[in-house]
Amino acid sequence: MNNFSLYLSHFLNLLLSLWWVWLTILLLPVAKYFWLFGRRDVKFYSPIKWVLLEIKLPEEVEKTPKAMENVFHALWALYDPPANIREYWIDGKWMGYYTFEIVGRKGEIHFYIRTPIETQERVRGAIYGEYPDAEIEEADDYVNDFGKDIPNEDYDLWGCDFKLTKPDAYPIRTYEYWETELTREAKKIDPLAGLFEVLGTLQEGEEVWIQIKAAPVTDDEHPYLEESKRLIDELMKRKGEKKPGLLEPLALSKIPSDLWTVLIEGKAIPEKEKEELPEGLDIGLMKLSPGEAEALRAIEENLGKYVYEGNIRFLYIAKREVFNKAKGVAGVCGNFSQFSTVNLNGLKPDATKTKVAPWFFEQRRLYLKKRKLFRYYVKRMWPWHRGPYIFSTAELATMYHFPGKRVAPSAAAPRIEIKKGGAPPTLPT
Repeated sequence: MNNFSLYLSHFLNLLLSLWWVWLTILLLPVAKYFWLFGRRDVKFYSPIKWVLLEIKLPEEVEKTPKAMENVFHALWALYDPPANIREYWIDGKWMGYYTFEIVGRKGEIHFYIRTPIETQERVRGAIYGEYPDAEIEEADDYVNDFGKDIPNEDYDLWGCDFKLTKPDAYPIRTYEYWETELTREAKKIDPLAGLFEVLGTLQEGEEVWIQIKAAPVTDDEHPYLEESKRLIDELMKRKGEKKPGLLEPLALSKIPSDLWTVLIEGKAIPEKEKEELPEGLDIGLMKLSPGEAEALRAIEENLGKYVYEGNIRFLYIAKREVFNKAKGVAGVCGNFSQFSTVNLNGLKPDATKTKVAPWFFEQRRLYLKKRKLFRYYVKRMWPWHRGPYIFSTAELATMYHFPGKRVAPSAAAPRIEIKKGGAPPTLPT
């Protein structure tokens, strides 16, 4: 016993003498995170010059959100991952991104796209390719109209990030659900009609800002294919392959008789009978409920589309005397809730929403949270408490597209009556 205590003491002393090894191992993930965060912020994101483009709609938009999906498909060309170790660890190269923004102010609706200045021609080309009568102009950043001190004595705000209610592999309800009603002119329904109605009724001193941040990625940066395939297997009632255990050959219901056969009669262990279905019969689909079949179809359709890492953020800013949470907050949150279904995914306000637990310094903590949310919106930053989630091009087009005049009347969405053309070629110079 004394020798054992001595050996144990030497072993513990050895472990303690190598404390720097264990501490390095424990702190390595934290050090990696802060190193990459600093390199990307200083070397990659900070030098980028940004431009805010405002899209002015033509008199009438006849196209469905499918046209906007084609735009997102074209803009995915921004994808340019780091090519080697130096670009990743030293230069801090990472995914470029866009922000697609809808702003309601003074009863008008404005559509913006914020993009790196060197890719603005790609954005213009993608939009003109689908909406040739639209007009795109460089605009001053509207977030600077309020300075940096929101909320203040005159203005208050409410805001949040939206999060998914299920894993990334489950898509939200997309525009294709509403397209069943687009076959007849009298029944045209736009998934953003409710949102445009809210934005069109804002009074003087009220503004709603909606920001969709999106970075093109693949399964290498945000692994989602494996999760999608696993969910498909679960819905199809497919059993994953298992390695047989030591007692796998035994049929548990026959243990007493098998023990007699092996121990007394000396015969070999009987093989467990496998239950096999008749050839060509697969009962997986036959077991699916209508909801499971809907989820299976949506997940498989999403696998064939380009995807973006994304986040949705929203602010309602208004003068204190006209601040109306029932209209500015409930109206916008209600619009995003329509993309949710029981069988698929959904969107709901995240922990960043403007609310704090009733505890010490409640008003002060609420004020600081509002300031933080405003700062994150202005700088177009990712949420501070979680990573981004996956959106396909179809999902993005459902939440950001250009409406027809019937959905967003001219009073709400400024439109171009006559598209500007170039000078005639016969004009003398």
